[in-house]
Amino acid sequence: MASLLPGLFWLWYFRRYDVGDREPAGTLIRCLVAGALAVLPALAWEAPFRDQLQSPNSLPVQLALSFLVVGLGEELFKLLAVYLAIGRSREFSEPMDGILYAIAGGIGFAVVENVLYISAFGLVAAPLRGTAAVLAHIAFSGLAGYYLGRARFGAKPMPTMAVGLAVAAAAHGLYDFLLISPLVSPFVVLLLIAALQYALFAAISRAAKLPGDR
Repeated sequence: MASLLPGLFWLWYFRRYDVGDREPAGTLIRCLVAGALAVLPALAWEAPFRDQLQSPNSLPVQLALSFLVVGLGEELFKLLAVYLAIGRSREFSEPMDGILYAIAGGIGFAVVENVLYISAFGLVAAPLRGTAAVLAHIAFSGLAGYYLGRARFGAKPMPTMAVGLAVAAAAHGLYDFLLISPLVSPFVVLLLIAALQYALFAAISRAAKLPGDR
């Protein structure tokens, strides 16, 4: 519950921005569950690099692990899970829906990830994981979801989704690199999360103006 409740709060919070064709709670929960299940292939993707991820490394190795292993892997499987859950759904009727569905998937992923962290480090990790980490995943997934929404109603869906994946993976990779890097203070990570939230709300504003199946 220490992990689930913050996730449900953020899902409720961002759902308020769906001022058009309001998405059913069941569809959002389906995306949340899909995101939660995406943890399994993400763990399999990272498994060969487990020792390196848990050990000090040189700067180039840290960059590669952050961007190509964690960032790319987790964002790929989150986006794929959401697409499989709702990509062809009739309820996906406007670009804004892509952001909301992807946010729900990101929250599901973060909830499971937080359960794993709390199991390993105890409830002392819950406040930070329930705020900073969840908001980070919301931003990564929401930015990918903006491109998912554009891909749904655009002429070049696959290249557009690829751009979304690249944006999310780059943001996630930078976040992870700053977390493990001794070069910056934790305050810089908080500034990054704030900047990503700003970018997400800008994407929400742009998506709300794009045409869909109205």
